[in-house]
Amino acid sequence: MEPRRDAREPVYGAEPGILPESAPCPFCEGRDTHLVNPFGGQLSVAQYWCRRCRTGFEYIKWEDTAAE
Repeated sequence: MEPRRDAREPVYGAEPGILPESAPCPFCEGRDTHLVNPFGGQLSVAQYWCRRCRTGFEYIKWEDTAAE
């Protein structure tokens, strides 16, 4: 099992404005996911599917990355 990741951490390999090929699953923390739809219920989320636990989830596209 992969170590727990803080949801505020950026997904490595993802650039601002570009969706990652796979996003970490919030349920099983697996990386075997794929992009289903670049737009979810809101414009600020994308829909992914986890092949490991067979669950759909939404990934927030834009996060505030301003220095604190």
